[in-house]
Amino acid sequence: MAEASQDVYDVIICGTDLIQSILSSALSRAGKKVLHCDGNDWYGGFDAVLYGGGTLDLFVEQCMDNQQQEDNNVAVADVSDVETDFISILPKEKYASLRLHSQTILGQTNDKTTNDQVDGFSLDISPCLLYASGDAVEGMVKSGVSDYLEFKSVEGLFVLMAEDDSSKSTSRKVNRHRNKRGDTTEKVDDKTSNDKSLVSYRVPCSKADVFRSKLLSPVDKRRLMKFLQLITDYGMVMASQSTEVAADDDDALNDNEEIAADAKPTSTNNNGEDAIQSVNERHLHRGRALSRPQNKATPSSSDMESLIRCVRDGVSFSDFLRTVVKLPDRLAVVVVYALALSPFGYNTDDANNGPISDAMARVSKYSTKDGVEDLLLHVTALGRFGNTAFLAAMYGSGELSQAFCRSGAVYGSTYMLRRPPLRITLEKDSRRVSGVVLGGEGIAGFDDGLDQEILCEHVIVPSTMIDPSVVRNAIRTRTYRRISILRGKLVKAEREQNDTDNSSEIEQRYAIIILPGTRGLSNQSAIHVLAFDDSVCVSPRGKQYTVLHLTMTSPEDCDSHDVFDETLGQAVHHLIESQLSSNKEASSIEECHHVSFSFTSDSPNNITEDSQTTGLHIAYRDTQSITCDSAFREAKRIFDKICPDADFLGLSKKVEDEIVYRNEEDSDDEKVVLDSAVTMIEAPSSTSTTSQEEEEEVKPTQEEQPIDN
Repeated sequence: MAEASQDVYDVIICGTDLIQSILSSALSRAGKKVLHCDGNDWYGGFDAVLYGGGTLDLFVEQCMDNQQQEDNNVAVADVSDVETDFISILPKEKYASLRLHSQTILGQTNDKTTNDQVDGFSLDISPCLLYASGDAVEGMVKSGVSDYLEFKSVEGLFVLMAEDDSSKSTSRKVNRHRNKRGDTTEKVDDKTSNDKSLVSYRVPCSKADVFRSKLLSPVDKRRLMKFLQLITDYGMVMASQSTEVAADDDDALNDNEEIAADAKPTSTNNNGEDAIQSVNERHLHRGRALSRPQNKATPSSSDMESLIRCVRDGVSFSDFLRTVVKLPDRLAVVVVYALALSPFGYNTDDANNGPISDAMARVSKYSTKDGVEDLLLHVTALGRFGNTAFLAAMYGSGELSQAFCRSGAVYGSTYMLRRPPLRITLEKDSRRVSGVVLGGEGIAGFDDGLDQEILCEHVIVPSTMIDPSVVRNAIRTRTYRRISILRGKLVKAEREQNDTDNSSEIEQRYAIIILPGTRGLSNQSAIHVLAFDDSVCVSPRGKQYTVLHLTMTSPEDCDSHDVFDETLGQAVHHLIESQLSSNKEASSIEECHHVSFSFTSDSPNNITEDSQTTGLHIAYRDTQSITCDSAFREAKRIFDKICPDADFLGLSKKVEDEIVYRNEEDSDDEKVVLDSAVTMIEAPSSTSTTSQEEEEEVKPTQEEQPIDN
């Protein structure tokens, strides 16, 4: 960190969340003078990684301070008056209306647990994954931030849902067949099959997964494969139309223009057949794998036309899946929530036909365009690394924010922790941003009280750091989080029937989706669960711990916080029970520690920035996204407004020239140092020889010496 200079900064960024950290790196690489400040003692904001016995305790204390102020009805100054010459920023304790709901202290001894070391856990406030091929990976590679980070592939994607009646009948037939051979387990199975228990099914992400899946019937497997291939072909057609395809010769650009013209979706006579065939030919010419097998028929006219029409007309994705693709409800909800990863929808007026219909009703406002785009992100990332489309960051996803802050510092950004922004000053006449007032640095409870105004041209501030009256037309939601530490491994290895090996412990890197309206849970949104262990260095090495991250969302105006806290607690119980039912040796799994909290976020799809304030840029956190790719898209949106002609996360010519000049100076200095060292090494011998010669020349002989009279 460094002290802020009195010069005018181009941009002042408030908070070190992932979006702001990406912007700090991108703007500094574009040649902007950036000041990055945060009132916390750690980097990352709500995207930080907390450590047991350190920053975790500070975060919990911050939650309790905010809750105490809300209970005491501590008022916040009204900042909605446009006549004032400043915009107030909420106190650090009130960021995102942070609240603590329940916790058990790490390291606390009770009857079932032992007092373990608490400094071996790395717990993310907002955990996230990365698509193996997406905006996040592209941005990290382009900016060089990937050199600071390490990743591992996610092993599997599961969905927790009620057991299907058809699968139960199949299992009963198998059990009866076994009973004929002397097995006596039919009574137990028939007794347990009367109740619909929750089962974890592996989500079919590849062709092999589809045919091995126990979730789908043979007919549904064929429907799903046909539908996913249609989505892939649609993506190829859109890519041929909107983007240029890299080519080896100078004539490729003209060829691509012809391809794009032939592949326009408005002309659906061949449904993009020319575009698909052209992409195949180019890939085959360059020795790459085909995007589509040559002997595979191109999509039918009706299928592609129906998809394009639904995208154009704004048809809801749920209606498209049920009426056009004709997927059964059980498979449609898996596509929406587990493949497209849509978190929620709140239209429940027609939801009176059980959990499945209830879940489909909640995504009625989720358009086909949004659903297809989200599906394409997932499908195009499959097969890059491992069995799924996701990557998990080592040591927690909070390392992403720190890595981008490190990149920003390398290219000239100034960082100041423990200096909370207090207000944004404005020019009275033009309502333009003029600077930011930073609070004094507080260390160990001591505040020096020296507020300082730093001048700037642009200010970037998260929406949850300012009063809601400033954020116009935004839909504010509340995100509920529960971090649970389990003793034991949650997901067991899938063994073959003839496998007698009891060593079923595997590395825990899994994503689990709990559907809305799941029996026994009062969840209006999907619950996203991430399970990690010491394989990604978030728990003590060599100990049997699993760290569970559970996330769900509700409307901000909902006051029943305890209900959501209990729902997440019940979700942990159901996850453990689902594993106990399928793995008899998993009886040792238990929750030993947890912390539950919530904070607000604004929907980035329904926002209108304050046009009356020039130079103010508000960053919006995506609502319950299991991946961090949306943070890169939001950062690019703000970057394009500040630097419309610059390349996002690219290195500007100005900065590149400065680096070259600095390297030349460093090389010249190094040469001077080496020459000086050589001179110093050679100096003693040459000096000794010279002094001996001088003595011989100056010293007079005995005859020449004067005789004293």
